[in-house]
Amino acid sequence: MQLSLRIKLLTGAAAMVGAYVLLGTGDPEPVAAKERVRNHAERSAPSASGIRRSFATLEKRVVAATAAEALFAPHSWYVAPPPPPTAALEAAKEAVPAKPVAPPLPYAYMGSYAQDGAGPVFFLTRGDRVYDVHIGDILDGTYSVDAFANGQLTLTYKPLNQQQQLTTGATP
Repeated sequence: MQLSLRIKLLTGAAAMVGAYVLLGTGDPEPVAAKERVRNHAERSAPSASGIRRSFATLEKRVVAATAAEALFAPHSWYVAPPPPPTAALEAAKEAVPAKPVAPPLPYAYMGSYAQDGAGPVFFLTRGDRVYDVHIGDILDGTYSVDAFANGQLTLTYKPLNQQQQLTTGATP
């Protein structure tokens, strides 16, 4: 119900504005303003030399055809990378890849124990985990315990078959 009232009010307002535009107010002022503009234009009519000068200034504003065509020419932001230096390229070809190296030992020596007549037991730690190992054991599938001599435990990193020494400071 309220919507139809709004529609009626808007339609009435539009009709009133339309009637005002079509019928006008009958005020003679707009006619007098037109006459004033016409009289001013007649009084300030430019001479022939003034017209030539204005055309001469306008000719300078015209853009050459080649410049206008350049406005619509295809452009790209792509910049080609510089060519690689030849000395560095040759050095890269000749460079032999470095031989892989075993990572540093993740184990720390904690202590050892040797019973009479039995082989020694070494206690190694990795983080918060303690390992009790004998010579010949394999640790975490990657390190094997090979030998003990001169206070050093010899471990082999199995993926690269490289031996590493762990100093114990003890002789069991």
